Amino acid sequence: MNTKAEELLLKAAGFLTAKNYSPRTVRNYTSEMRYIFSYYNQKDPAEITQEDIISYLNFIKKQFGSGYDKCRMVAQACSFFYKNILRVPYVVPSSFYPRRQFKLPNIL
Repeated sequence: MNTKAEELLLKAAGFLTAKNYSPRTVRNYTSEMRYIFSYYNQKDPAEITQEDIISYLNFIKKQFGSGYDKCRMVAQACSFFYKNILRVPYVVPSSFYPRRQFKLPNIL
């Protein structure tokens, strides 16, 4: 991960703390953005597009079997980061969240 991304993560953590977000939210949002920046380590954080984030969501679903909650957290972290830190218009990709899977219980 490049130094620009590290600086932006520190800025995001400071912003979240100043806005009185919970420590768990600060940790989750910064770690999700760190994962995305590591995945796209050749790109500047400002160059990562919505299509890249959708591609990343598909990657974590296929590679790690991530479900609805993980994808939602990634999407929300991206939304916060791009709206508040980079000040770039970003639409929450709620339509890209995987649908919840309703499994029937194993009862006879």
